[in-house]
Amino acid sequence: MMQYRQLGNTGFKVSVLGVGSEYLKRLSTEQVKQIVSCALMEGVNYFDLVWSFPAMLEGFKQALDEHHKEACLVFHLGSCIQNGRYQRSRDPQECEKQLRKCLSQLGMDHAPILNIHYVPNLKVWQEINKKGILGLATRLKDEGTAKVISASIHDPEVVELAAATGAIDAIMCQVNLANHKNPKRNEALLRCKERGVGVVAMKPFAGGTLLQRGREVKIPAYKSGWKSMTVKVSESSTPLRLLNYVLNQPAVCTALTGVMSVEELRENISFLTASPEALDYKMLLE
Repeated sequence: MMQYRQLGNTGFKVSVLGVGSEYLKRLSTEQVKQIVSCALMEGVNYFDLVWSFPAMLEGFKQALDEHHKEACLVFHLGSCIQNGRYQRSRDPQECEKQLRKCLSQLGMDHAPILNIHYVPNLKVWQEINKKGILGLATRLKDEGTAKVISASIHDPEVVELAAATGAIDAIMCQVNLANHKNPKRNEALLRCKERGVGVVAMKPFAGGTLLQRGREVKIPAYKSGWKSMTVKVSESSTPLRLLNYVLNQPAVCTALTGVMSVEELRENISFLTASPEALDYKMLLE
């Protein structure tokens, strides 16, 4: 049975396993519908819509309509589609236009979670404040078009800054074994816990690199959430152990995984019924 946690102080209860759209954007509407339908039936209620391609959104709509279930859909403020291609925007008018277009396609009148898209460093954090993106998110929340304001942040120091504003309800950031020894990450997670800011762990497998058992792999900074590194992946590394590690870190409410099939989804969901031995990650900390 699915487990749920409070998303900080938002009042939302989210499934400990969430589904991202990194790979769903490559699939057909029917394939997306099958995966989302399976996730809903298994109790998953957290879905990140960083990509808003029409075929993918249609798959979500059909699955949600068929199962008559509400979900914590995460809409990214700044991830736009122009002429069929992804384009990042910091223009408040364009961001709001794209958001309302996505809501319309899904037949929704509000975004359960509105996420400020891609904040990799302090410079971009300052930019979104200067250009009015945070102000736009706050206005949309005040008028009821969004319920929760989130931000996807790639820098632990900026995580702390965002958590301290009081305007950010939840933060999505990299939490995985690759950044286990980064003291700044651990401090940021503790600050989020103290302030009641829920943490959504993205890239729990470091973009899949931590699943390449027995191989020496290069992990770029955007996947590690820390720095570029070369590591030898343990033969004992499994999706279940990696997920258990992530979900045992401070303030983490849900681990956001990318899947391309129902089979991959079910493998992740087997985390809920796995034995203590299958979940034990102590040997990976070395």
